[in-house]
Amino acid sequence: MRFVASATLRRHDLRGLLQRWERTGSGLDPFREIILTPLPGLAEPSTVQFVYEHFVGRSRIWFDSGGYFVQQGEIAYEELYDKLMHWILNNRWADVYVLPDYVPSSDLSPAEVEERIQATISIARLFSRELPPEIRAKALPVVQGYTREQIRACVDAYLEMGFRYIGFGSFDTTGAGKDINILTRRALSNLEFLQDLAARFGFQTHAFGIGTPALIPILHELGVSSFDSSCWIRTAGFGNVLLPFLGRRNISHGMLREIGGVAYNEESFAELKALTKHQCPFCESFEQLQKDRLDQALHNLLVIHDTITALERDIHTSNPEIQSLIERSRYRRIQTKKL
Repeated sequence: MRFVASATLRRHDLRGLLQRWERTGSGLDPFREIILTPLPGLAEPSTVQFVYEHFVGRSRIWFDSGGYFVQQGEIAYEELYDKLMHWILNNRWADVYVLPDYVPSSDLSPAEVEERIQATISIARLFSRELPPEIRAKALPVVQGYTREQIRACVDAYLEMGFRYIGFGSFDTTGAGKDINILTRRALSNLEFLQDLAARFGFQTHAFGIGTPALIPILHELGVSSFDSSCWIRTAGFGNVLLPFLGRRNISHGMLREIGGVAYNEESFAELKALTKHQCPFCESFEQLQKDRLDQALHNLLVIHDTITALERDIHTSNPEIQSLIERSRYRRIQTKKL
């Protein structure tokens, strides 16, 4: 399973993160696969230029479609096709091109959700017909839907178009802007169903917008091929840090974003670091980590990679304490298909 790190950041932040990693980090490059929204008006042009100058040839680069910004009302879905097609045809330096999806938020009626599913399929069909073959081979359509029938309709259409790498974006949403993905029992059941179809028909899957390392073991067990996340940088903006197999907790104590104000002190952080076997140069000093947002972000980024590595090496099965962390996760409790 591969992790794709969000790079839809301010240029200043992305440059600072890259410079600090190159100065302090060691081991596999945590930026070896990145995703960004490149469209002018939705992303800072200076960030896109920085990615082009510093990551082409270094990283596997994904162009996101901008569906999130449709959800936020910053661009109409109908506008997205022409703008994205123009951008893709004039910027052929990505390795994966995510096709637009019309994300249905949790407050829509069943009829409105169905309308967005059909719109997602229709625009994928347009791209499939009009993209040059060399770009089409790198395109990734996205499944949307709240029912198995809707998931199956997307999959059947995409397989008919010839796609063999399909994204899953059908999470429920919360927050004032409906911009935070949450994994409900319904969404997890739909992901399990998609993975059953993937095994049956022989395609790979990508999960969009994963918010916590606590969910990664479920993705791994289900056979998801890759996932992306911005949680490593977004949560650091509020002074929160991650550890393998666990949710985020506050470390700065300046703004407790957790229900009940869950936070780490130096002792509890050290104990859970030891339990989860995490080590990195960005969390060696607890005091420094508390006050430095870039260190928090790079630490979080490495935690996600560490979690995947531990799962692929089956470290969790030989460590009862880690296995206990996984089993106590709320995602395990809502899992409908026991593996």
